[in-house]
Amino acid sequence: MRVLLVQSWLGGDGPAVFPIGLACLAASLSGHEVAAFDPNVAADPLGELAAKLRDFAPEVVGISLRNIDSTNTRVNVSYLEPFGRLLETVRKHCDAVRIVGGSGFSMFAGRLMAAFPAIDYGVYLEGERTFADLIDALAGPDGDPSAVPSLYRRTPSGEVHFTGETEKIDLTDLPSPDFGLLPLTPYAAVPWGVGVETKRGCALTCLYCPYGFLNGRSYRQKAPERVADELFRLQTAFGISHFTFLDSVFNFPETQARAVMEAMIDRGVTLSWSAWFTERGLTRDFLELARRAGCATVIFSPDAFGDRALARLGKSTSVAEIKAAYRLVRDMGCFEVSYNFFKNPPGQTFFSAAAMVAFILRARLEMRRRAHFELNSIRIEPHTALEKAAQAEGLIAPESDLLQPVMYSQKRTNYIDKFFNILLKAAGK
Repeated sequence: MRVLLVQSWLGGDGPAVFPIGLACLAASLSGHEVAAFDPNVAADPLGELAAKLRDFAPEVVGISLRNIDSTNTRVNVSYLEPFGRLLETVRKHCDAVRIVGGSGFSMFAGRLMAAFPAIDYGVYLEGERTFADLIDALAGPDGDPSAVPSLYRRTPSGEVHFTGETEKIDLTDLPSPDFGLLPLTPYAAVPWGVGVETKRGCALTCLYCPYGFLNGRSYRQKAPERVADELFRLQTAFGISHFTFLDSVFNFPETQARAVMEAMIDRGVTLSWSAWFTERGLTRDFLELARRAGCATVIFSPDAFGDRALARLGKSTSVAEIKAAYRLVRDMGCFEVSYNFFKNPPGQTFFSAAAMVAFILRARLEMRRRAHFELNSIRIEPHTALEKAAQAEGLIAPESDLLQPVMYSQKRTNYIDKFFNILLKAAGK
């Protein structure tokens, strides 16, 4: 079958990121004719998509809806209107079967199937196996996908039926992503534009995070040598100079991260990279290995700067560990460091907010432009512990439609949220 893979349009919001999900799907579609289109790097997104549809004449169009909105930004930007326009463009210009998947779709699968009747099938959670099985079923003599698991489909009467969730994929069973699916040049212009994963799953229990729902709580790891081979190919065949690790936390478990970095050094990978790190257990020895392997930017997401707030957020770190990790990165003098904090998380106090501001000012004074900070809101998302906490606090009703963004801000310290919003607005963020 002719299959066109399309990244959902963000309407011009934010820099383009290489659609790694589509690259994974493409690598799993052996025996089919596959093409791809990303409207986010097109001068005329919908016009060029229409031309692609006419020229390629796909029998199936698979759309990756990775993000519903800009999530934690001060001014939330919805991507549903651009997604609807993209879906309508596909419907108007070809008769292909329309399949939607991606993390954003999986978070709101039933709701999106109801809201967008132009979606024929929805792929729930990890898509490589389900999407490939669906394409094979549609290509078969009967064209019956009813036995494909993890699939939302419409019955002849128009009702939406879910075929039931399947087990998580063993990464050793998957081919490497097809990084040649689209030209990498537009994405390589962004420091984090090209991503590589070493594992899936997250055993951490952050209150607000849906990664456990999306990828599972247990780690499924790639062989370190395979990761190094993928990176070496990116370096030699595609000529990129930097990338980011997509793992929710790169250095946990530490044994996998060390093995990956040692394999990179042995393979001759010389790319510059960034990754998300946890402060807990971070050592100078580990950071020295990371530097030898090409790490240029260490990203932390402590989210709060008080032990009470950290505990309420379900974080595995303490303020003392945050400070110790900062000193390590500062004293080594070879990294850039980025921090994400929430403005007014659960457990926030005036004193912890003041301590966070003091920490930011000190880091900017000591590290100057090598230290970067983001102050974010917390979007309440389904399938998270924060959803239940917000219901218990009376911030949302049990039946709240979270497809429309609802931000969390602790009631008794809401003035802190307002104060930070004034500062961020003045700074143009």
